[in-house]
Amino acid sequence: MSRLNRLPAAFTAGVLLFASGVVPARPDAVAIVDAAGRTVRLNRLPQRVMAIGHGPQIIAHLVFMFPEGAERFIGWERRGKTASDFIPLIDPDYNRRLFPLPNAGVEEVAAMKPDLVLMRGALPDPKGEALVKLGIPVIYLGLEDPSQYRKDVECLGAVLGNPARAGEINRFYRERLGRVEKALAGIAESDKPSVLLAMTISRGAKIAVEVPAMPWMQTIQVRLAGGNPIWKEAASVTTGWTVVNLEQIARWDPDRVILVVWHSMDPVKTIDGLASDPRWRELRAVRSGGLLAFPSDLYGWDTPDPRWILGVLWLAKTFHPGRFDGFDMKTDVEAFYHDLYGMSEGEIEAKILPAIRMEYR
Repeated sequence: MSRLNRLPAAFTAGVLLFASGVVPARPDAVAIVDAAGRTVRLNRLPQRVMAIGHGPQIIAHLVFMFPEGAERFIGWERRGKTASDFIPLIDPDYNRRLFPLPNAGVEEVAAMKPDLVLMRGALPDPKGEALVKLGIPVIYLGLEDPSQYRKDVECLGAVLGNPARAGEINRFYRERLGRVEKALAGIAESDKPSVLLAMTISRGAKIAVEVPAMPWMQTIQVRLAGGNPIWKEAASVTTGWTVVNLEQIARWDPDRVILVVWHSMDPVKTIDGLASDPRWRELRAVRSGGLLAFPSDLYGWDTPDPRWILGVLWLAKTFHPGRFDGFDMKTDVEAFYHDLYGMSEGEIEAKILPAIRMEYR
């Protein structure tokens, strides 16, 4: 039996989910308004659920917060070297799940006989539309900001027949966001540090710097944590990462530089390399020790992965240490893995804490 089955669970056979919440509907049926604004009606609760498209492991990491996820999630599209570095730690049936190769065709997905496919996005995807034409329902999850996350969790609670567990998950996030909001209450705009949160990518012997779009999770994290995203006028309004040059960064001269480092790049070497560059050393943030890399464990805390809440907590303490006296990041990391995934203290100590990269306390 999966450890997820030890989590509190409740079952409601049939709910109707609107933007305003969940209300009873006829038994064995659900109707969902998804992140793309589509109403998806299912005659019964799905028993074979899978995820495809962009970032399917993010969906998997959320689904496995539900005990029913381990029972009904048959697999997801493999986009990296592995389908997930995390799920094998909590799922004894991991090796028996289905992992179609990247960009699997519609016929290949259909051959796995899912009765529901989950995809990320706020707009219908051509592959998703093709699956619908084959009679396979598709639900889109936004997973890009806290408000949408709440709705997506409620959506999963409905299709998995466990709205009570969805409430527990959302409460975990709401309580921690509330703690940050309370600590930052009354803070003046002038007391918010100017922040450059950027992604560094290797281009031969050079490192390129890119900033996230305004609606993306990384930008939202900075705002929630009481920072001023200094790149807001240069970033894409809607989607994508925007390249910025060092001359632009020098003009901004931010108080803090938080780097989102690709997992393929060593964050320590990246920080050391930039700190040794005479041009970067002219920045206030570098001179004051504000050149930092975003922490990660098996996955980054800066992405729309469920770990985004850990990123908000870390940023808030980093930006405003005086408002978070006695704050212990380790406690929240342990609570995240225990409350949301049912991991024991020993498992967290052995499998999660050693994987955390960069200072995070």
